[in-house]
Amino acid sequence: MWASRRRISTRNSSRWCSKRRIWSNRLKKALLFPRRLPIIKNVNDRDALGIRISRAVGLPPLPHVTVQVMKLIDDPRASTRDFERVITQDAALAAKVLRMANSAYYGGNGRISTVSRAIAVLGMNTIRTIVMSLTFHAMVHARQRKSRFNRQEYWRHSLATAIAGRVLARLKRSKWDEEVFLAGLLHDIGKLIADQFLPEEMDVFISRSMEITSGTVEEVLALESKVLGFTHTELGEFAAQKWNLPASIRAGIACHHDPARADKEFFEPAALVHAANCLVNQAEIGVLIPGIQHEIDPAVKEFLAIPEEQYEPIRLVVAKEVIEAQAAFGVM
Repeated sequence: MWASRRRISTRNSSRWCSKRRIWSNRLKKALLFPRRLPIIKNVNDRDALGIRISRAVGLPPLPHVTVQVMKLIDDPRASTRDFERVITQDAALAAKVLRMANSAYYGGNGRISTVSRAIAVLGMNTIRTIVMSLTFHAMVHARQRKSRFNRQEYWRHSLATAIAGRVLARLKRSKWDEEVFLAGLLHDIGKLIADQFLPEEMDVFISRSMEITSGTVEEVLALESKVLGFTHTELGEFAAQKWNLPASIRAGIACHHDPARADKEFFEPAALVHAANCLVNQAEIGVLIPGIQHEIDPAVKEFLAIPEEQYEPIRLVVAKEVIEAQAAFGVM
């Protein structure tokens, strides 16, 4: 009888181990090959799209200090001392903030020796922008495999769009100038995340997009959705939500190709980022896919109310400021 029970126990144990191996293998496949999971057909369903994106990519968290700085900017009770306390938790970041603050681009000229002084001179919003810019700069320049995705040109394009957005915002005397700078800097964050987590698909997309000559943005987005399963704007919007970025910045990221999609409250930052992206592409600064038509939306042109002959001088100002800003980041 005991021998019989041992045989049954051994058989059950064997079955359990077998089932465990099966589920273990399934889990490994799901983790290693997330793109093989079933595609959700209704791409307009935001929840379904979020599920699909989260299955395909492992979104990196923002550094703790960056998160704390972003929270402080929305806290009306936050003081200069609060900002200083958070930033100085990371000695390396604090040193970089001081270098940026003392660069020619920010006008410090070596006069700023402490984080508290940097905050007093530049203001909390600008310090927030510097911290987030440094975080993004580190993400872009993290060591990666060789690919068709040119990160140096991507960085130039992102920086130029941020600067163009700020120039346009100040021309409009917009209250969103710092938010527009950050949204411009991060407007193509979806491309960077896709290159990190879907490198093979991204290489295929870039290769196929090079075959599009004199195409439209809509054609490129359609190809991107077909190859990746979603567009870089959708992936960027997903990341911005997960990182709890302010709604004004999320609007600029999500709607930089279609500002009419933005909520009425945030049409202005979305429109400014859209126009900035178009101007930078027209000036061919950091263009990843050449030959694509980037025209400013008529409604945005009406909103900006900038005479046509003024756009070229704006492009020249942006090109000059990009060189200065690159020099500031070059000391990192």
